[in-house]
Amino acid sequence: MKPKIVVLMSGGVDSSVAAYLLASEGYEVVGVTLKLWECDSLTETQRQLCCSPRDVYDAKTVALKLGIKHYVLDFSSEFENFVIKEFCDKYISGVTPNPCVICNSKIKFGIVAEKISSIFATPFIATGHYAKIVNNNNDLYIAMAEDKNKDQSYFLSQVSKEMLKYIKLPLGTITKPEVRSIAEKLQLKVANKKESYEICFIPEGNYSNFLISRGYCVNKRGKIVDVHTGKFLGYHKGYACYTIGQRSGLGLKNLGEKKYVVKIDPKENVVYVGNETDIYFSGLVAKNCVVYDKKIFSLKDVPLFAKIRYKTEPALCKIKMEGDMMEVKFSQPQRAVTPGQYVVVYNKENYVVCSGEIVYGYK
Repeated sequence: MKPKIVVLMSGGVDSSVAAYLLASEGYEVVGVTLKLWECDSLTETQRQLCCSPRDVYDAKTVALKLGIKHYVLDFSSEFENFVIKEFCDKYISGVTPNPCVICNSKIKFGIVAEKISSIFATPFIATGHYAKIVNNNNDLYIAMAEDKNKDQSYFLSQVSKEMLKYIKLPLGTITKPEVRSIAEKLQLKVANKKESYEICFIPEGNYSNFLISRGYCVNKRGKIVDVHTGKFLGYHKGYACYTIGQRSGLGLKNLGEKKYVVKIDPKENVVYVGNETDIYFSGLVAKNCVVYDKKIFSLKDVPLFAKIRYKTEPALCKIKMEGDMMEVKFSQPQRAVTPGQYVVVYNKENYVVCSGEIVYGYK
């Protein structure tokens, strides 16, 4: 009999199939659904998000069918303090945060993992993420999933290296269609459940409205200025509504050329715009770095590849570390390097070797 393992069940098809696969392998599976957000008042017309009452019900239904125990644990206070507050603070400071990365590192594979280890007397935890934990010469790494279209290694790249030996990711070697096929064969009610693509605590996907609802004044009109000439071009509707590289929603007309957001100054409430060439960067500096392979910094001519956001293609690069700061130099300039997002560096085997929060890009 394999050890007990806690599977975080969101109520979706991925975590449901993950629970089934681990149970099939002989693990003593316990299902846990996390209540991270006060979403009881949402209507059916609002977008699907995790930990809604429907999701809790779906997770319980799947657990019953699989014959495993299921519990709901409330971590809404921790989620508020470590994810939502940080999200708001960073947006107000003029950067574009990635709360999913923070949630995985600080909440799911941090506070939650520690708590469930105490409650259920097991350190092992599993999720339905599409990524792999690989053992290379007795050294553990997060690696890209076989299904590159669904790969979520980017979002796991800040999880501590020490935690990896306790994590199971059973979907790392199969594809999304295969997952749905397994669920259909098991006749799970979530087999064809719609996926959620928005940030879970912003069901409508409108960040500025969310910030306003939290008491932040982000809809104050300010100037849009040409970064080269200093010329006033128009007014923006609140600097928090914009991110680096954005072109739509600027409201600029009759300029004769496309303009893109290249810089945000929250202190002066100014959004600077420029040409498309202005949003390409030859390198970046990142902070709060997590390193999985320290040897990589002493090796020469080792090809490395960096992703600067979830959906970008990995770009050939070189890296240099100084303390917990990292410099990444690209072989080819990259579009819209955005402070607050994460840069994730992979080796040629698609292992994550390090990651960090982008501070700024440079020409």
